Amino acid sequence: MEILFEPLHAFDTNASAWAEGLRWEPLTAVFVFASLWWVKWPLLLALGACGDCSCRKRWPRAAAAGALAVGAAALLITVLKDFFDRARPPLADASIDPVGIVPASASFPSGHAATAVAAAVAIGLVHPRLRRPLLAMAAVVALSRVYLGVHYVFDVVAGTLIGIAIGYAAARTVQAVGQAPTRLALRL
Repeated sequence: MEILFEPLHAFDTNASAWAEGLRWEPLTAVFVFASLWWVKWPLLLALGACGDCSCRKRWPRAAAAGALAVGAAALLITVLKDFFDRARPPLADASIDPVGIVPASASFPSGHAATAVAAAVAIGLVHPRLRRPLLAMAAVVALSRVYLGVHYVFDVVAGTLIGIAIGYAAARTVQAVGQAPTRLALRL
């Protein structure tokens, strides 16, 4: 089994070293900001709630979808981190110099990427006009994790894919629940 993961680990290590070589102070400041706990999803949920304010006749679907997506993503990521228990880049390779504090949790998959992307996808499906800015913010959050040296590329890719799937499911679930009373009223 290790023979399958050896090329992946080599790619991840090389990509981490390459990202470290790209560091530039203004860009580092942007990525440090993007990695703050309140940016990874609370800010996205707040933007979704603002979008909900423009739709006074409906319940806050974007905020509900975003919250459902973030909660589900965080729960699944916690389980997966415990299962895979992959060491963070600077713990696995002393030559990698991280920016800031290295989280104590396992590296795979990226929780920042999963929750940010899940929130962005869920809210973007409910309010399409917010989709591009939210996905751009989520992409910056995800990229920041590799740039700062606290995740491997594969961790972020896995977290992103999980976030897409959960965000889509959460948005569709909230939209179905929001339409349920209308369907019931039509039958009566």
